[in-house]
Amino acid sequence: MDQERTYENVFIARQPIFDEVGKTWGYMLLFRDSQHATSASFTDNSEATMRVLANMPMCNLGTSPDAGVMVHFPAESIIKGIHRAMRSDCGVIVLEENEDVSPELVDALQSIREEGYKVAINNYQGLPDKEELYKAADILIVDLLDKNQGDLAALVKKAKEHGNAKLMAKRVENIDVQRMAKKSGCSLFHGFYYKKPEVDSARKISSNEITRLKLFEIIERDEPDFDALAQAVEADVSISYRLLGFLNSASFGFATTITSIKQAVVLAGWKPIRNWLRVVILTDLTPSEKSRELTYLSAHRAKLFETAALGGGYENISDKLFMLGLFSLLDAMFDMEMKEVVKHLPIDDSLKKALCGAENEYSEWLRLAFAIENSNWEEVGHTARALNLLPGTVAVSYQHAFTWADSFFGTDYSSSTPH
Repeated sequence: MDQERTYENVFIARQPIFDEVGKTWGYMLLFRDSQHATSASFTDNSEATMRVLANMPMCNLGTSPDAGVMVHFPAESIIKGIHRAMRSDCGVIVLEENEDVSPELVDALQSIREEGYKVAINNYQGLPDKEELYKAADILIVDLLDKNQGDLAALVKKAKEHGNAKLMAKRVENIDVQRMAKKSGCSLFHGFYYKKPEVDSARKISSNEITRLKLFEIIERDEPDFDALAQAVEADVSISYRLLGFLNSASFGFATTITSIKQAVVLAGWKPIRNWLRVVILTDLTPSEKSRELTYLSAHRAKLFETAALGGGYENISDKLFMLGLFSLLDAMFDMEMKEVVKHLPIDDSLKKALCGAENEYSEWLRLAFAIENSNWEEVGHTARALNLLPGTVAVSYQHAFTWADSFFGTDYSSSTPH
């Protein structure tokens, strides 16, 4: 029972929202609300919302320090004032369009805006009896599934009649849909297009990128080679600067200041240094805003897989699973076919095949990550069982991965240039 309670407390999907220029505007938080055995058994939606607020930090999520946070609230929770568990400077309250428009709800929405919160109406359709909701909205969320340019244009025209609310497109599955939404007047975008490569057949990995990837050959050796690693890091001024800053930070707490790369590598230990370098190299390879978000997600997947493996009887492949997660979005980062990218990776063939979509012993792990990120909680439970992982193990690993990734991306040491 305790493990199931942990499971329902922390299983929350965190999905980025992008603005018109591809910058991370904020995050949508989604929780488990199904009544099936593999999902949370919440007594009502208000309880589920409170679990979200209790288990996730409400600001400074992911890679953007100024990100807003969207959380769904049923009308009952808004009337009760449960939204006040969020900070008003970053909280966006999402209300379903199909809620009954009661006087109490209208009054609560007016108070919410006076307190500094933003209000978003989900699944906007421009219904005639929902005018009071639209007037209170800062953001109108449009579902683009099965909609064409004409459908979207009609909704945008209706939306302008209610005021100056921003339009947010959700279920943006590819770049063509994103372009259609942007052309129609949407300024915020939520969906999976950012995880997919826009393949450029002429795109080749540059010599600089190959040089960075070669660093993986050193840090992926079975036996630690401190001399080789120190020499490789010393040859890269940017990484050297950040490594020394990282190890001299309070999180390590060494009694003496670390002044040399060789000293840093030996004192910190092979595994912590190796994981740090893995993420730094990946961050440097793809410095764009879109890729930075993808790097964060890759780092989270890597730590999720590694931690769940260590707690679920897969200790012998935990390091391989870390690499599986870390490299799982390289095709989207490079905008290349994965089969071209993996040619330059120092990993075994079974990992390469899984990354390219083949079915093998690693495929189920990728399905697990995808199910969590898409808030497909039934699939999460099914995949966890297939891997013989307890739900609590996956849930705790998932939360730990957030803590680890947040601490990494929350420091200056992961940025691409010294400060």
